[in-house]
Amino acid sequence: MHRTEALNILKAIPEPMLVDGGYWKFGRMLYVLTNEGLLTVDCRVYDPMIGPIAFSLQQYAEIREIAKEYETLEENDDLDPDEKLFLFYDGQPDVPYYAFQPCDDAVLEDYVFSADIVDIEKAFIEQTLDGTIELWEGMDEKRVIEWAERVASHGDAGE
Repeated sequence: MHRTEALNILKAIPEPMLVDGGYWKFGRMLYVLTNEGLLTVDCRVYDPMIGPIAFSLQQYAEIREIAKEYETLEENDDLDPDEKLFLFYDGQPDVPYYAFQPCDDAVLEDYVFSADIVDIEKAFIEQTLDGTIELWEGMDEKRVIEWAERVASHGDAGE
């Protein structure tokens, strides 16, 4: 593949797509690809996408019982953050949910919580599009080709 062909593939990305770069020793790498370029998110402080979050009926009953010990979920130190999210958004037992945390130490109301991971990915992409984009044209040939091959090998899903 040549640079021109690779750029044509990348510039044909129909809508922003999320690519999970995986975890490394300091955190998680996430990428948003657009027809203009690449946005890189280095998640060293916190992971903005959480899940799956799922609890059995028995676990759900235990969590609800613990939640009764405090007036609000925020002040309850006995519950894990994912348990608080599950209760706050009225999660149902045995259903896997995902959450988007827009910033470190976000309040429960600021999260996006859904059983559909696509909703979470869209929320992440929306926030990320406000960041700095590295234009495809400004990248060296090797990187352009690597990203184009990745996009081409996975169709328009990019994952």
